[in-house]
Amino acid sequence: IVTPLYVANSAFSQTLTQQARDHAAAAVVPVPDMLKAGEVIVDQGHQITESDMIKIRYFGLDKSTVDWGKAAAWMLLGTLVAATLLAWLWRFRPEYWHRGRTVALIGLIFVVSVLALKLPGGRAWLPYIMPVAASGMLLTLLLDAGVGIVMVAMLAVLAGPVSGSSAEVSAYVLLGGFAGILAIGKGERQHFFIQAGLAVAITEIAVVGAFGLLGQHDTAGVLQLAAAATGGALISTVVTLGSFALLGNLFGILTASQLLELSNPTQPLLRRLLIETPGTYHHSLMVGNLAERAASAIGADPLLARAAAYYHDVGKLANPLAFIENQANGDNIHDHLDPEDSATILKQHVPDGIDLAYKARLPKPLIAFIPQHHGTAIMGFFYGKAREAAAAPFGGESQPAGKAAADGVDQRRFRHGGPKPQSREAAIMMLSDGVEASVRSLSSRDEATIRAMVGQ
Repeated sequence: IVTPLYVANSAFSQTLTQQARDHAAAAVVPVPDMLKAGEVIVDQGHQITESDMIKIRYFGLDKSTVDWGKAAAWMLLGTLVAATLLAWLWRFRPEYWHRGRTVALIGLIFVVSVLALKLPGGRAWLPYIMPVAASGMLLTLLLDAGVGIVMVAMLAVLAGPVSGSSAEVSAYVLLGGFAGILAIGKGERQHFFIQAGLAVAITEIAVVGAFGLLGQHDTAGVLQLAAAATGGALISTVVTLGSFALLGNLFGILTASQLLELSNPTQPLLRRLLIETPGTYHHSLMVGNLAERAASAIGADPLLARAAAYYHDVGKLANPLAFIENQANGDNIHDHLDPEDSATILKQHVPDGIDLAYKARLPKPLIAFIPQHHGTAIMGFFYGKAREAAAAPFGGESQPAGKAAADGVDQRRFRHGGPKPQSREAAIMMLSDGVEASVRSLSSRDEATIRAMVGQ
């Protein structure tokens, strides 16, 4: 009914409409907008305006895409750095290369440090507060300064690209890490950690100041980054002090602080030695003094040599009177025993010492010194007595070694089970043990006599 009544009274032209739109658009003055590199378009919690969306669309931030070229570049750079670090270990630290737990420790510290560099996500000051300097100090304490220096150098290579910053962050990581390594030493005392933290802070502030003078930062920026550097140095010191002992225990590495603690006379095993076997205790102290001096002379670890010497004879606690240094009344039980029985008793102090050390929860690297301190040496005194006893039926004349063995003297029964010393410190301790025991047996202890004995 209604349809016939509708009559068109105007016409629509698509062409004229489009021309009008184009004319109106041409009349609009462009509004330019500028963004600085690294500037945040819109923060979390803020309303996104149409202007913000234009910027987001322009940079393609509204689309999730994978930049395969960038991913390949990162993989290549990471592979090169990791391969260089491993090659250095293989070439210059073969003793670490063949210890899987040590390589795992180095890898763990490296990965955590790279993640610490990446976490700031391009923010202006956060990379400067990350405790990356702790990586070099930790490796210096747990292994040696060489490994720490190489680690810091590899991290410096990655620092700039990973943090999205310039060469400043690389110089910051490199020089700050080196300062910490130089100042921390072996961390025997807590003041070494304090001086390392100060060295890191001063060096990193100097780096920030230098780049500020080059025009990278204004005065407010330099002050802000200097405060961040101070905080980062403090965090690095706290992280190092709080984690190096834990990491040492987890990865079976003896630290200087552990050795100092184990060398304290209040340790339970050392107190037992002092009370139950005073002669052995004094002998251990003398061996420790000799080993420490010798280790210092050849560049070995003097603290490790001394601590190991203190515990090398703890097995004598199981049978104190079987050892001459504990026989105060001059009655030697070996005068009434067969040489083979005496040798068996003396050899037993090694497995007894290992058992006592495990029960006392001594670190395994320290326990390893106990079976090495005699190596595979022969107990010459009792072996000689056995040969004399075997030769007695033949008129009391000494027989050649082959004849003595044929007469029933088994050399293996008089030989320690070993193994031979596996490190410089263990070899030094074995020699010190032998020298101290030999000097104790001398009737004349003037310098010439002692030198002649040592020379033999």
